[in-house]
Amino acid sequence: MIGQILAIADDRKSVYIEFQEPVKFKLNQPVEVKEHRPQRTLQQNRLYWGFLQWCISREGGGLIDEGHFSVDGLHADIKAWIQSEYPNQFNFKELFSSAALNTKEFTEFIELVDRELIVKFFGIDTSPFWKMVDDGVPF
Repeated sequence: MIGQILAIADDRKSVYIEFQEPVKFKLNQPVEVKEHRPQRTLQQNRLYWGFLQWCISREGGGLIDEGHFSVDGLHADIKAWIQSEYPNQFNFKELFSSAALNTKEFTEFIELVDRELIVKFFGIDTSPFWKMVDDGVPF
């Protein structure tokens, strides 16, 4: 449920929020209020999974020869790598989940994985993949 804060009391303990749609709250009901952040886009999601598939394929990065046979498995390994090598990069309070990233953070996530893991660690030239993206190849 999305709303907009219209007033904040001087003691910063009370706020007036106007919601876009009628609410079903009851008086004295505990609620959790948090900042609305834009979620990653479907286009980013498709790009990421297409990137992982390209990295695995023999026509792309060839990670299949390193034992990566599925995008889900590679994604799990990437999450473990992020937690190990960059534990504070994305400010996660709980178990790392790329689904919690907003659009800016997800872009940073993809760029970090590409630059530090795929290019530097695995030694894969990903420029052919990014050229396909620039050329408009859909994923």
